[in-house]
Amino acid sequence: MAVDPDVGAAGVGAQGAGAPGRVAEREATEAETMEELLAGIQEDEHTLRPLRPGEVVEGVVASVSGDEALVDLGGRSAGVLSLREASAEGTDVAVGDTVVAAVVQAEGPDGRVVLSTRRARSRRQWSRMIELHKTGEVVEAEVVEANRGGLVVDVGLRGFVPLSQLASVGSITATERGSVPEALRGYVGKRLPLKIIEADPRRDRLILSEKAAAQQLRRRRKEEASSELMEGQVLQGTVVSVTTFGVFVDVGAADGLVHRSEITWDKGIEPTTLCHTGDTLRVLVTGVDRERGRISLSIKRLEEDPWARAVSELALGTEVEATVTRVMPYGAFARVPIGIEGLIHVSEIASRRIATPTELVRPGDVVRVRVVAIDPDRRRLSLSMRQGAGNVVYATRTDQDANV
Repeated sequence: MAVDPDVGAAGVGAQGAGAPGRVAEREATEAETMEELLAGIQEDEHTLRPLRPGEVVEGVVASVSGDEALVDLGGRSAGVLSLREASAEGTDVAVGDTVVAAVVQAEGPDGRVVLSTRRARSRRQWSRMIELHKTGEVVEAEVVEANRGGLVVDVGLRGFVPLSQLASVGSITATERGSVPEALRGYVGKRLPLKIIEADPRRDRLILSEKAAAQQLRRRRKEEASSELMEGQVLQGTVVSVTTFGVFVDVGAADGLVHRSEITWDKGIEPTTLCHTGDTLRVLVTGVDRERGRISLSIKRLEEDPWARAVSELALGTEVEATVTRVMPYGAFARVPIGIEGLIHVSEIASRRIATPTELVRPGDVVRVRVVAIDPDRRRLSLSMRQGAGNVVYATRTDQDANV
């Protein structure tokens, strides 16, 4: 091949080096063209696909006439929207506005798509309710109606709170069961924190619970409080519930439990006889379980332990007056003046043999007793009636003989 002397071998090399660059540029252009082509095909398929009833679409208002608005759906048949319905939904429609509506009929009598903003809003609200049901998030809703079964609330949709799911309503009397209870009427117009426990759009069923919301809020408060509370803190709280196993106290940040063993130094006292809902108490924080969100409290530890005085004030052989608190088959428990209980064994009640302690003593009786054994480590105190003043005195037993 002849080489132009003006171009030379270098020129040929330069042309050869430029060829791969032009090929790459051409391939990139073809790739872009292919992507655009595929995107166009997909868009055409979407445009040509028939609309389905219930489908939510977006369009632009092309014209307004009478009670109807004509909506351009972008390549599909035009849609028609009721202005009266849109106005009732609080939506003002004007030419050029973008609207979101649900398909009621894919093709009406005149060939146009019948649209509804109300149904679109309902679908969006149901989607939101289903999501809230999954996440368990607490929502606030206004009570709009009360009936015999519970409350009707507005959360964008009408929801129902059954009477059994209300946390702040007491028992309903028999005379109120045939009508709307007065306690429920007072809720109308108020806002309640609620948790969705059932969301079924097919059955148009939306059930909410104030109890579940209250439980979740308490758990959240406990989690937050567990990071702030410290053992040893003294707080003032309000009794929120009393059970046989203890007392729940609201200390502001969360609810804590005062176990029955931490209420009083006295033994055998039922919590329900000492505390009542609404009582104000001073409590000591004795434990914070951050993983389980539990707060342990104590009332009695804010008072002096009577056993701390027992060692100095109750010597062996001391005689005191004691009040019988409980009578058991094996003996009677009696409280001495410093506030601790001791056991008067059945064999120490009388000089003569008796079949049962109830032959001689009853709860509430005040009796003269002698301290015959005391064990501060085991917190046990043994008393004797028969060794009291005027009776025959027997050898006082040792600490190991204490049986309380």
